[in-house]
Amino acid sequence: GANKIAGISYKLENGNPIIINMDYQKSKGVSRNNLLDTSQLSNVIKEVYKKISGGQKEKKEIIFSNITDYRILTNKHFTEITAGKLGVSKKEIRKVYRKCISESQKKNKKLIHSFPMKFSIDEKHFTSEPLGKKCKKLGISCMNLMVDDRVHNKLNESFIKNKILVKSFFDSGVASAYGCLTESEKQGGSICIDIGASTTKTTAFLNGKIVYHRIISIGGNDVTNDISHGLQIPEESSELIKIIHGTINPTFNEKIEIDLESSKGKIINKNLLYGIIKPRYDEIFEIIRDNIFDDIYARVGIKSIVLTGGGSKIFGIENLCGSIFNRKVRIGKIENNKSFFHNK
Repeated sequence: GANKIAGISYKLENGNPIIINMDYQKSKGVSRNNLLDTSQLSNVIKEVYKKISGGQKEKKEIIFSNITDYRILTNKHFTEITAGKLGVSKKEIRKVYRKCISESQKKNKKLIHSFPMKFSIDEKHFTSEPLGKKCKKLGISCMNLMVDDRVHNKLNESFIKNKILVKSFFDSGVASAYGCLTESEKQGGSICIDIGASTTKTTAFLNGKIVYHRIISIGGNDVTNDISHGLQIPEESSELIKIIHGTINPTFNEKIEIDLESSKGKIINKNLLYGIIKPRYDEIFEIIRDNIFDDIYARVGIKSIVLTGGGSKIFGIENLCGSIFNRKVRIGKIENNKSFFHNK
């Protein structure tokens, strides 16, 4: 990420993931999710990997990494094959899916996700369970997510320098949506908005499928910069004041003191802080609303919003988001009480 590189090691016991170790370090070589120096990033990855692996490399270890590209390309692709006479088999489902992936490839883009949306039976009927159905033509429609080749290759290079081979990369916003949305929310229609340090990721689910995904290059660091410029204080102090006193609910002339290393401090009215922070969150939510509601299918189907990421911790965010989207809003958390991260 733009602010930190985090890692988790785990093992599977009876099909359940058991956390072994966790660590994070401040990001280097990354600015606003642009990878500027692979050597610096590689050094940070090396430190994190060393701590979560205990310095030992397991022969059977499998490594995954997130990736964020605000230029991510999303598109839907349909293809079909001739089916057998005995009904659709698993082999034919795999064949049409592989064909869809092959046809979806684009120059200078790396396909990281291809989500099956629905199958067509002789171009007349649509289903999510085609197995055993008799037809002449079996079709599939997939939602594809592609990142820029240069973004993928630079990030992958940072791992390879440490002789770390990543099996596959996954989109950060998609991972947040899978982690934070309940099964009923995915079925009923929900948006997961992940407000990170330098980007905000939006993923919409409807009928259990991803129907929309987009990334905008605005995040929590922009709020910090606004406070820094507005109050004429260092960014470190701005980040601290945002975390402790940040709000997007109007206050009642409450006074707060900002500690500054170079001077005695600064006393401001909390309403001034509110006046700096709220317009940036208005901007983030209004951009997302206008983009996603351009899709009539998504606009009608979306019933609720789930907020996650560091930028979602600001006081009053649920009320503001609810008023802009006119939807039910909650802060994301792991609902599975068996999860290590439940209530954390």
